[in-house]
Amino acid sequence: MKKGQSLRNAVMVSLLAGTTLVWGGTAFAQEDLQEFALEDMVVTASRVPTQKVDTPADISVITKEEIADQNYASASDALRAIPGVNVLGSGAKGSSMGQDKILLNGDERVLVLVDGRRMNLGSSGNSSADWLPPVNAIERIEVLKGGGSALYGTDAVGGVINVIMKKGSDIGNHVTVKAAGGSWNAEQYAISASGSNDSGLGLIVSATKERRGEYKFKNANGKSQMLKNSGYDDTGVIVKLDQKVGEDNRIGVNFEHINA
Repeated sequence: MKKGQSLRNAVMVSLLAGTTLVWGGTAFAQEDLQEFALEDMVVTASRVPTQKVDTPADISVITKEEIADQNYASASDALRAIPGVNVLGSGAKGSSMGQDKILLNGDERVLVLVDGRRMNLGSSGNSSADWLPPVNAIERIEVLKGGGSALYGTDAVGGVINVIMKKGSDIGNHVTVKAAGGSWNAEQYAISASGSNDSGLGLIVSATKERRGEYKFKNANGKSQMLKNSGYDDTGVIVKLDQKVGEDNRIGVNFEHINA
């Protein structure tokens, strides 16, 4: 009998008997084995909820817990933490109109979705990170690296970024406020509020204000100089109203205003 088959059979017998499994000198109690259940579901690779381990594609997921733990200032900062994702900041080579441009594995043909809805504007490849929701309104971010054109079209050759927003009916009554400052007159303000009632109606409101002056650097002559288009002033407001319909369905209305 192969070693893998032996381990599988031993685990099955242990679970049925409710005993402790000993393998290779290490003891595993039944409650420990239950921790290996894979509960994380993703929808971007196949458009249906699927366990991440079963998806036939390279998927990375950033959760709201990771966003909070790492204190990401924006969705762009969170995306930069994923290998293979490159966000060209304002004033960088390849960026346009001072916007943060997203590349997946070096390809700029990236489809940006919010709750499964297309956010790209204009022609193929217009994948500006400035159109992403405020970070405090994000439930998780799913990143599909590699060709997604079979499911999403030619503007997803480089991959797909799907931002799933929080739902007021899941959060309950909650308010968060954030203020931060930094170099080059950088300022960041954010506030989000959510609420729900017993009938499954939920509301979430999120507003952010971020701005920063232009970078200064020394040129070849040693003189201080401003880096053109390196500053920004962004404002974002999102209002989301959702109603539970049955156990697994929702109907919702979104209002989004983003000024980059």
